[in-house]
Amino acid sequence: MKRPLHDRAIVSWIIAAVSGVSAVCLFGAWSPAFSAPREKVVIPFDFVSQFDNGRYGRMVGDMIWTKINREGGFVLPESMLDVRDFCNANGYRVTPDMPLEEVRKIVVDGFGADIGIWGSVERAPGTDGEIYDLVIKCVDFSAYGEPKVIYELSGVRTNSVSEIPHLYVKEMLDKLYGREPGGPPPVNEVAEQNWEKNPNLLVGGDFERAVGGVPIGWEDRCGQNREPLGKLVQWLPEVGNPSNHVIRLTFDKGIGNSTGVMYYSKPFPIVEGATYRFQCRWRTNGPTAKVFIKCYAEMPSEYKSIYEASRAAAGRPISPGAPATRASSSGHSADLSQMHECYRSQQNLKGPKNTWNLHTEDFTPRHTRYTPTVGRVMLYGYLGGGVIEFDDCVLKMIIPASPGETKKDPRLSLESDVTIKEMEENERRAQELRQGGADDK
Repeated sequence: MKRPLHDRAIVSWIIAAVSGVSAVCLFGAWSPAFSAPREKVVIPFDFVSQFDNGRYGRMVGDMIWTKINREGGFVLPESMLDVRDFCNANGYRVTPDMPLEEVRKIVVDGFGADIGIWGSVERAPGTDGEIYDLVIKCVDFSAYGEPKVIYELSGVRTNSVSEIPHLYVKEMLDKLYGREPGGPPPVNEVAEQNWEKNPNLLVGGDFERAVGGVPIGWEDRCGQNREPLGKLVQWLPEVGNPSNHVIRLTFDKGIGNSTGVMYYSKPFPIVEGATYRFQCRWRTNGPTAKVFIKCYAEMPSEYKSIYEASRAAAGRPISPGAPATRASSSGHSADLSQMHECYRSQQNLKGPKNTWNLHTEDFTPRHTRYTPTVGRVMLYGYLGGGVIEFDDCVLKMIIPASPGETKKDPRLSLESDVTIKEMEENERRAQELRQGGADDK
């Protein structure tokens, strides 16, 4: 759904009062990351946390939204900001002791949704440390008659703060997805359909076409020292199957036990928050094989001059008007000299030696401060000497990103709950206090 501004929400509610339009229409369409018609709409609400004026409760709401968004299978608001805006505009406040009929009116009549998740997290009285009293409720209001309580937890006191996400929220999600505790997430049929029909973002991933011994869609240099293809990396027919071509990495123990050998694809466009699937065939006679999918964001302007100066000092200045990195078949181009890596998926290839193995792994590029827009695949071999071969590399988007992915409060780490804005504000206040102390002397 589109994130509403306050004035837009007020105008929409006036229209809704006349026409009876639900919140689904008020907010625009719900994010169609999963387009199956009967996928249920889930609304995670901020938990109540009176001990800190709602801060920790908002963190729990954000966490639940993020976990469901990553697993898929349900339709969500674009972000928790939309839930908060809509609740604030309409005076909604869902509390643990609220009767289910009142919650149903908010979830179904207000949001036009099916399932609500709410609760409270309060610092346990008379205790020291991170000990909380926890309430979690997950209820399906979509059926006629009595609502279906999917999960209900109350009167529980945690022994540590980590129990909230790793034990109780996990239990709730297992119930929501109808799986055995600790079981794998259900197969996402939409993702599998997209895997079948969406285009391969890796141009020349089958290595069947080349110009001058360089496969289409891949770089003409390789290794730590960026040497031409032909020694460390070769494009050649598969042994025993001359109609098929592969990429072969060949190196001795000296290289394998130090820098290893890397070989990059050309850049391709990616969308932050979308889920991608990478697949390849590979085999080795000894060395370890890995694949890295590296994603890049445009370098902040304040760093560009520093970077260009360092290049010039090293005797490698960027030429004025230098062409951008060559484009893919999609027409995408990127000047990687003006970008920096902000995400990588390290994929460890496991399988027996001297036989073709199939590797498949999903990943979702995200960063707390920057927005990755470009990706590259790096084939890599190291540890010992020998031969590694790669073939049939495929990379596809399988789940589109929610538009809400762009609404983020920058922070230094995905593990941190303190935003950079909060850090800057804290530093500003500290400076004011220091300045005030100096003025008093």
